[in-house]
Amino acid sequence: MKIVQLITHMNEVGGAQVHVRDLSKQLAYDGHLVTIISGGDNIIAEDLLLEGVTYTHSEFLIRNINVFRDVLAFFEIRKILKKVQPDIVAIHSSKAGIVGRLACWSTRIPCVFTAHGWAFTEGVEKKKQLVYRQIEKCAGKLSKKVITVCDQDRNLALRHQVLMPEKVITIHNGVLDTKNAALKKDNSEVVTIIMVARFEKPKQQLELLEALLHIKELNWHMIFVGDGNLKQESAQFVQDNYLGNKVTFLGSHSNVSELLSAADLFVLTSEWEGLPLSILEAMAHRLPIIASNVGGIKEAVRDSENGFLIQDNLSELLSRLIENELLRKQMGEKSREIYEASFTFEKMYAKTIATYKNLIVSGDNL
Repeated sequence: MKIVQLITHMNEVGGAQVHVRDLSKQLAYDGHLVTIISGGDNIIAEDLLLEGVTYTHSEFLIRNINVFRDVLAFFEIRKILKKVQPDIVAIHSSKAGIVGRLACWSTRIPCVFTAHGWAFTEGVEKKKQLVYRQIEKCAGKLSKKVITVCDQDRNLALRHQVLMPEKVITIHNGVLDTKNAALKKDNSEVVTIIMVARFEKPKQQLELLEALLHIKELNWHMIFVGDGNLKQESAQFVQDNYLGNKVTFLGSHSNVSELLSAADLFVLTSEWEGLPLSILEAMAHRLPIIASNVGGIKEAVRDSENGFLIQDNLSELLSRLIENELLRKQMGEKSREIYEASFTFEKMYAKTIATYKNLIVSGDNL
């Protein structure tokens, strides 16, 4: 197959970008011709570069709504698609999802849109929810198939009548296993807590720091992996509350797997999510999880089995796992069991490529 992966940007590493990278790598390895079209700045993050894959930059495709640039992006992507002539276009992220589906519809090229969390999900500002919901309803009329990465997002789309039931399927996110995933952690009295997420509004690292401040007398060390606009706010909180010896900010890191293999507990305090890859990666590394009960997280984190879902009791949950090594290990083993059963890359890849083939066989994009 000749496949185009279209995404709003590949400038920085995020869940959708990692998904596109890993999917494209396997597709190329299996002999398919893969082109990645991305907007944003004309750079590709080093961790997202692949051999055997063609990268094409869209000058006008940007994340924020800009009617003039969005129209130009439509014509630009349409032109690129006519030149590449793919068998199918796989589209990722909200803005690319709108512009890309219009371009594919106009060229009658089959396409599938993967929603890595809806822009109208609960937790997003109400006015934005309304606007994005209406936009997605319009785009949904042009869609032959939409993939949601969790059942929660599929149900959300159906509840708001964004898509007809026959147009939307769930293919749960899956992540690659690593050689470090099965390694046992070194025994240490200090419990290493890790959070892997960009420092932006949905992730709420400050909420985690506030919870840790209440239990600062316990034996823990917090590691934050990621960069972003709100990082300085968290760093200032650490300084103001004399937590510098208990909190480390690593910024972006090229080997998150190594960090996860050395950790004891994974935490994610998001305000909204789809089904974050970071949680699945932590589960593959046999980590217990504490996470917000938003989006599709509860489909991976089974409360009181492989971790806890936060219910205004974050400090209490942290204390329970910091002070109970046996419980951490039991929940960590359950995380690995759930990962192997439902969230491997191989399972996700097989379902995704089957969807591609079915769309190609069924004909045009109308």
